[in-house]
Amino acid sequence: MRRWRWRNPLAVSTIAAVPAVLLTVLAPEASARPNFQAPFPCGTAIRAESFGHAPALDIFRNPTSATEGAQLVAPAPGVVNQSYSNPAGAGNIIQIDHGGGWFTTYIHLQSRAVGVGHRVVRGTTIGRVGHTGETSNGVPHLHFEMAVDRNGDGQAEWGYANNERTTPVFNGVTYGQSNSQTWQITSRNCGTAVDEFGVFRPSTGDWFAPGRTIASNWGEPGDLPFAADLNRDGYDEIGVFRPSAGTWHTPGRVVYSNWGEPGDLPVTGDWDGNGITDVAVFRPSAKTWFARGRVLAENWGEPGDRPVAGDWNGDGADEIGVFRPSTGNWHIPGRVLLSNWGEPGDRPFVGDWNADGRDEPAVFRPSTKTWHRVGVIMQSNWGEAGDLPVAGNLS
Repeated sequence: MRRWRWRNPLAVSTIAAVPAVLLTVLAPEASARPNFQAPFPCGTAIRAESFGHAPALDIFRNPTSATEGAQLVAPAPGVVNQSYSNPAGAGNIIQIDHGGGWFTTYIHLQSRAVGVGHRVVRGTTIGRVGHTGETSNGVPHLHFEMAVDRNGDGQAEWGYANNERTTPVFNGVTYGQSNSQTWQITSRNCGTAVDEFGVFRPSTGDWFAPGRTIASNWGEPGDLPFAADLNRDGYDEIGVFRPSAGTWHTPGRVVYSNWGEPGDLPVTGDWDGNGITDVAVFRPSAKTWFARGRVLAENWGEPGDRPVAGDWNGDGADEIGVFRPSTGNWHIPGRVLLSNWGEPGDRPFVGDWNADGRDEPAVFRPSTKTWHRVGVIMQSNWGEAGDLPVAGNLS
């Protein structure tokens, strides 16, 4: 096993400078660089240091005391191709193959949450930051490398000066161009992969996405569907709110009991931008929006409104909204999001359709079996009159 040669991240003077040609020269890649985001949850403040091993970065949380155990998430979709422990060297290690020859590597982890072959999307939890391995010198930090597979061996070289490492790019900004540099970064890892849409068919208890069955014989007439990432794994689970019992279910378990009333309409979102999706309801009779343990909004919305929620501005937090079929308008508190789009009978849903971190409205039109977002027909001749739409990174 190759011994990793990097030394103490705080002892900059002991590290020889890496030849500049290895830092900046890029051979032609097999495909365009993925839209990488920082490998920390949305809104996390981090500090990146190049020390003496640019373009590799050592990354710390702000404040530094929060580094040990910090959640680490995938910066782009991919498949894990390395996940193992090397206590005599770099400790816990993960490498992700993002396709097109692009790789990212994570070193000194406290723990690993994914194994070889695990498919990840942007935002999937992959581990926790730590200080494992002798070469960490007991300093909690993430040693991060971005690389291109130039020799075609299906992996990326890491841990020492080589011509596969390249300057990392997060949210379109390049880092690691030279040694002894410091960058303050706020993670914009606020979205996942492109969302897909699907339906819950109450008449049969089946769940479908175009071209596949998500689940069979699960759910009852009267159930109201939702999709939410309830465990922060990057995938949205299907679920139902059962108004008759005030219970919330996902396959195999009751998520919440005795919460919600008949007449409530379910909506889910990450209300705090902390990466955790939670449930809420719009109560039309009171024009009130409730999340568990708090009120999201009062005296807002009208009977007949259909509730939605989305990250409308890309800040990582979801906001409530409504589609008003009587006018074809979409509202969020304080402004009209979209005017004169949609028809009575349309069933609204919301998703990030281009992986830009922002959600956009869409509708299923049962009368024509068509699926629309602004300016685009997403699907034709699919779905049935009684189907209820859901959307997300559906597992």
